[in-house]
Amino acid sequence: MTFSLIALDADRRTLGVACATGGPALGGFVPHLQPGVGAAITQGYSTNVMAAEHGLARLAAGEAVTSVMAELRHADQGEAWRQLALMDRHGQVAGWTGALNEPVCDMHLVPGLAVAGNMLGSREVVPAMVEAYCLAEEAGKALAEALLSALVAGQRAGGDHRGVFSAALKVRAPGGLPLDLRIDHAADAVAELGGLYRHIREDQDFLAFLSRLPIGDEPHRH
Repeated sequence: MTFSLIALDADRRTLGVACATGGPALGGFVPHLQPGVGAAITQGYSTNVMAAEHGLARLAAGEAVTSVMAELRHADQGEAWRQLALMDRHGQVAGWTGALNEPVCDMHLVPGLAVAGNMLGSREVVPAMVEAYCLAEEAGKALAEALLSALVAGQRAGGDHRGVFSAALKVRAPGGLPLDLRIDHAADAVAELGGLYRHIREDQDFLAFLSRLPIGDEPHRH
């Protein structure tokens, strides 16, 4: 029902999540990010949001991502209907796709990058997302832009076979300001999400507002 990815910009200690689906309002269900701790994507035929909450709490307590994922799966009697990926602050990843999710399903896990999808329009969706993200990263694009490039590539390769009606983007570093955007319902949510991102990057009043907000290194900005 969804195609999504988690990535880490290790140089800036920044995590990002981007996702899109054929239903409405995925921003409250799929992407989860806790700066300095990790990020998760919870999706599948019956999405388990609590898996992300529990998983991130255990990462914050210092548990290894593979151990956390194994325990989440073992404890979930509905694991066959889930698709979940988890990344810690170092970029270590783990995930699973339950056997009862509707095909086409796929998952790509390497240090610093997790890409997953189910109910996909083709088997090319996840490989296209991986390639687009890596090319954008090699070109020096910002993490948010690389994530958006991957979503566009995934949609072009088939996306969600029902269409794409909601999309979301989260990016944050420890002590940094949040980038947290979502399109809850639109005929082409990936394009709308990209347009929203470009708008806020060009809105001088909004950029001035951001420049005076407190951050970790400058907690007294005003």
